[in-house]
Amino acid sequence: MRQAILDNTVLKVLSLQSLATMTAMLSVLVIGGKNAAVSVLMGGVAVLAGNLAYAFLARASVLYAKPGKVVLLRHVLAEIAKIVIVLALVFGALASGEFAPGWVVAGMAVALMCQWLAWLLQK
Repeated sequence: MRQAILDNTVLKVLSLQSLATMTAMLSVLVIGGKNAAVSVLMGGVAVLAGNLAYAFLARASVLYAKPGKVVLLRHVLAEIAKIVIVLALVFGALASGEFAPGWVVAGMAVALMCQWLAWLLQK
C-alpha cells in the first residue's frame, strides 16, 4: 500500500485553513471591497503556503525511525522555510502597493487562529 505524502490530520488542518480564508475573503469582499478581499486572501495564502512547506519538510515518512538530532534539524529547517515563505509572500504583496496592510494581517490571523483551533480540538 502506498503511503500518503501528508498525514490525514495535516490535510484536515490545511483544508480548514483554506475554508476559513475563503470565508473571510468573501465576507470582507462585501464589507471592504475587492482590494480588501484580495489582501485577506493574500494573507491567508501566505500562512497556508508556509504551513504546507513545513508539513512537507517535516512529514512523518521522512522522520520515522531517525535519531533525535536529525528530527530536530529537520524541524528547524522546516520552520526556517516556513518563515521565509511567509515573509516573502507578505512583503511581496505589500511591496506591490495594491494591498491593504491591515487586511493582509487580518487574513494571516484568520488562517493562524484556524490552525491553532484545529490542533486544540483534535482528539
